[in-house]
Amino acid sequence: MSEEKSVETDTSKPALQTIPEYLPEELLPVYDWWKANGPQFLITLVAAAVLFGGGFAFKQYRASKIAGANQEMLKASSLEELESVIAKYGNTKAGNAVRLRLAKAYYDASKYEDALNTYDLFLKKGEARGFAEIAQLGRAQALEGLNRLDEALAAYQSFEKANAKHFLQPYATLGVVRVMTMQGKKDEAKKLLENLKAQKTDKPAWEMTIANLEGIITRYEPRPARSLFDAANEAAKQAVPAAAPAPAKK
Repeated sequence: MSEEKSVETDTSKPALQTIPEYLPEELLPVYDWWKANGPQFLITLVAAAVLFGGGFAFKQYRASKIAGANQEMLKASSLEELESVIAKYGNTKAGNAVRLRLAKAYYDASKYEDALNTYDLFLKKGEARGFAEIAQLGRAQALEGLNRLDEALAAYQSFEKANAKHFLQPYATLGVVRVMTMQGKKDEAKKLLENLKAQKTDKPAWEMTIANLEGIITRYEPRPARSLFDAANEAAKQAVPAAAPAPAKK
């Protein structure tokens, strides 16, 4: 009976971890640390490897997406193709560069509202360095196309003030000249154009552009404002056929 109890007692106790033979005495602390922390260390090491591998895979995936967007952007030549690229890659870094091209395509197609919205979204997304000025000037041109002249003038003048030495600054000045002309401020517009002409002396391309705009200012006559009632009356007159002359009396 006592022997059975002693056997049960011995088997119920966990086996003692024996120290390997021939283990140098100076490695005993390392051996003790491994026995206490080794399994957890391995788990942590594996988890770190998985996380690192996942992060690397995500970076590779993102890089491939950007490369794909760049390739399709270069191939895109129509408004519809650019819209398709935006639908696929609009959330990538390359997507915003495509968005800038799309905004210009909208403007060229006289879709000024779409151009304005796309320029605004481009700026909101966080433009690439050096491209913000292009979007800001494009936005002013879209406002001009929409005939929102006061807003366009403010946008052009703000660009001029903030970018005095930028290569696009003269284009903003041309925008101010055009808007002022449409607002009936022809004298002010001509003065601004004369100042720009003095800066662009001996530059044939600019001289031609300025000369053309000078001619437009001279010929331009603002359309008189008409009320909706006047427009309706004129339309009614054109719609009613002229009355037939009364027959001559015999």
